[in-house]
Amino acid sequence: MNVAHTKTPDNGGNRSGGMSNTSYIHPIANHADRLLDRLDGVRKSGKGWIAKCPAHTDRSASLSIAQGDDGRVLLHCFAGCLVHDVLGAVGLSIADLFPQRITMNMSTAERNALREYAKQAQWKAALNALQLEVGVVHIAARTLAEGQALTDDDLKRVGVACDRIRDAREVLTHGR
Repeated sequence: MNVAHTKTPDNGGNRSGGMSNTSYIHPIANHADRLLDRLDGVRKSGKGWIAKCPAHTDRSASLSIAQGDDGRVLLHCFAGCLVHDVLGAVGLSIADLFPQRITMNMSTAERNALREYAKQAQWKAALNALQLEVGVVHIAARTLAEGQALTDDDLKRVGVACDRIRDAREVLTHGR
């Protein structure tokens, strides 16, 4: 999903002297895209989106997603799931909700600490995703072992689980 944010000229009302008549894609729009591309049942709702929450069995969309004026992605699960659980279920971390921090004025030690923190957050999110997706695969395997067939929706969900497990493996083995 590509989320284009279009700005119109402000006739010089901002400190930069206004924008040209051309529209542009907001540089942080991809933060929302990274999340939206990993969710099921996404649809536009007002200024944001709603989707099925990946952190619990969701029959109808209970996850609200919006993007703040500063570019951060805002989440709320109306069933009460924690943001960490929602993001972990799709292999993302809290850091993925925010625009990239400018590190030019940071010392080498501060940049290294920030990288280490981000790596640990990615690992935690990957492990949370693995926990959830292994549960999905386990349920499918148990269903098959009991002699029952999987529905088309079940097969699709197992495919999503396999993709997310592969993504989590990438994070854990290559730090991506």
